[in-house]
Amino acid sequence: MSAPTDASPPAAEAAQALRGLAFVLAVPLIAANGALDAYTFLAHDRVFANAQTGNVVLFAMGLIRPDIAAPLPHLWPVLAFIAGAALARTLHNPADVARPPRPRRWVLIAEVVVLGFIAAAPSALPLSVIVSLISFFSALQLSLFRTVESLTFVPIAMTGNLMRATEAIQAAASGAQRARRTAVGQLILIAVFVGGVALGTVATTHLGGRAAAVPAALFSLDLIWIFARGNPPLHTKF
Repeated sequence: MSAPTDASPPAAEAAQALRGLAFVLAVPLIAANGALDAYTFLAHDRVFANAQTGNVVLFAMGLIRPDIAAPLPHLWPVLAFIAGAALARTLHNPADVARPPRPRRWVLIAEVVVLGFIAAAPSALPLSVIVSLISFFSALQLSLFRTVESLTFVPIAMTGNLMRATEAIQAAASGAQRARRTAVGQLILIAVFVGGVALGTVATTHLGGRAAAVPAALFSLDLIWIFARGNPPLHTKF
């Protein structure tokens, strides 16, 4: 949907800059997020990077049964996610003159730098800080990466994506031609996330804390593509 003709220049720029990702950009991004959840769960006390529902459940369980899960390690990433969501709202606000241009590009750059530092010196930061940093960037991604081409797709969690895929499959079975493409696209991206989890599991099993380099490399693929293209088409503009 095109922006209204009477939109202010900042609003028009924001609407243009946050259009859906092309599949070529979405695949490394989604795989990296799957790898991050496997990495933090295995290497950092069974705490999730992206799946905040899991952290909330384990925090609540830990309040009653600390022998099952220590509550505080699951609280810090939730608070970091809230902080990231608050910042994301500012970055998403076209009326905010302080908002940096092309915010998605800067979020990816910052995330690659942080993950690169974690991979290079995995014992330099406490585990709670590492997971909280990743959760902070997850919130930024959730706000800034919301669609893949014409698909609504969340890159950091699969619950809503599974629901949309199921709805599209049902619509396709009823004869809706457009729903078939939607269903295939959703299923491919979900499979990419699963593949990212598998990759993160293998990497963490063999590399431990240094496995943060794997999602950093996947995010870097997107940055290389972005800078190599210079000025990509509008629907993939960063």
